[in-house]
Amino acid sequence: MIEQIMECLHNLKNFSRSAVWPIVLLCLMASQVHGAQSIADLDRFPQSASSYLPEDPDAAIVNHDDQMTYAGEYLESHFAPWHNEDLSYLALSMDKIIDFHEAVAKKSYYTEDAKPYPKASMKKILANGKIDTKAMPRPGVALADADIRILPTSTHLFSSKASARGDRGLLKLDSMQNSTIKPGEPAAVFGTSADSSWCFIATGTVVGWVRSNKIALVDRDFMERWELTPHVVVVRDNIVIKDSQGKPLSTIKLGTILPHDNGGILLPEKGTDGRVMAKRVKLEGGTSAPFPVPFTPQNAAEVIDQLMGERYGWGGSNGLRDCSAMTRDYFSVFGVWLPRNSGDQAKAGERVKLGGTKANERLGAIAERAVPYATLIHMPGHIMLYIGIYDSEPVVFHNTWGIRVNYEGSLTGRAVIGKAVASSLEIGSEIKNRPKSSLIIDRVDAMTFPAECAASYR
Repeated sequence: MIEQIMECLHNLKNFSRSAVWPIVLLCLMASQVHGAQSIADLDRFPQSASSYLPEDPDAAIVNHDDQMTYAGEYLESHFAPWHNEDLSYLALSMDKIIDFHEAVAKKSYYTEDAKPYPKASMKKILANGKIDTKAMPRPGVALADADIRILPTSTHLFSSKASARGDRGLLKLDSMQNSTIKPGEPAAVFGTSADSSWCFIATGTVVGWVRSNKIALVDRDFMERWELTPHVVVVRDNIVIKDSQGKPLSTIKLGTILPHDNGGILLPEKGTDGRVMAKRVKLEGGTSAPFPVPFTPQNAAEVIDQLMGERYGWGGSNGLRDCSAMTRDYFSVFGVWLPRNSGDQAKAGERVKLGGTKANERLGAIAERAVPYATLIHMPGHIMLYIGIYDSEPVVFHNTWGIRVNYEGSLTGRAVIGKAVASSLEIGSEIKNRPKSSLIIDRVDAMTFPAECAASYR
């Protein structure tokens, strides 16, 4: 911080002292804000996945035949919304959804300016989103990337004034944000809102409300072409698709699965007659690859480096990712299906429980048993990808908001990280005012292997 202040003074040498010192004081004050703290792990551990590559970066993490089996299962889950008459494939029912919506609507919320959200307005939102429990779903497809909301509203609502304002480094967590849907992603459409501006949908992983102009119904011919045409996966992030006038239509993120036909990917487009057609779009070389990509350390590192440093976005808000969206998109490239939420991901595959052991025992178990690039490390509310050993410590790749810190009284906040990073499981250990047993390793309860790894790679 001192070096930054000296540089600031040097750059402002032509200003008077009376003008400079207030700026210096502001710099000193900013250094005391928990959200502005530097995190030692981000300097200590290389923020590039290629730094953790093994001696043989082209070794198969998962055998080819096994990987193709996983990829087939992936596509089956991906297209599940088109082949189910209810939500049983998600272990849900409409009755559960309605009970959940009613429970959500009863809670108190605050707007972005930290004012109480009127109960009457929430009742209107709930009434607008009344679902016909006996309605049969119709097959649909996402025309563009879109937010999936818990209730049919675009209003950002927060559970507390502190969250709405982002006090003490707290995440401004929009309680209405559930997830996102990717362009071309299959969906089951269960109905529309009373004002027709929203559709209630189910994807292969989640349910929720999406703006009606982002979803279109499809016929059997479209479905067959979408399923039977060979698929590619996008391996570069945030590819912007534009129309003939250069206007952005949608953004395609890494991990998106799309049909590939005659040298171009297929994207859904609604014609003037209302029917959905497959539009062929050519992408730049290297932005997509045949699905699935061979699961090797080299390919894994290249995917991770596409995501490294991405800002944190709860539930996919603002076109970003949270921890579980990032791990899901990462494994999608290699044809390994994961659920959407961290708790479910921790159960997707062989699971080794680590709860009830000491922190050093957990570190030892991870160092001994975890497979780089193929093991999930879980703690309540957070999921991480193990990527190897560095300086004798296990290293994880994860998108995280921050480290819990204490304030005066009983208040807590966060020392903000707010992005995808490579770190140890003791990140933030140097922070003096953090609660006891608040390190990641203190709360790790499991490691999970979503795919069976090749014996030669373990």
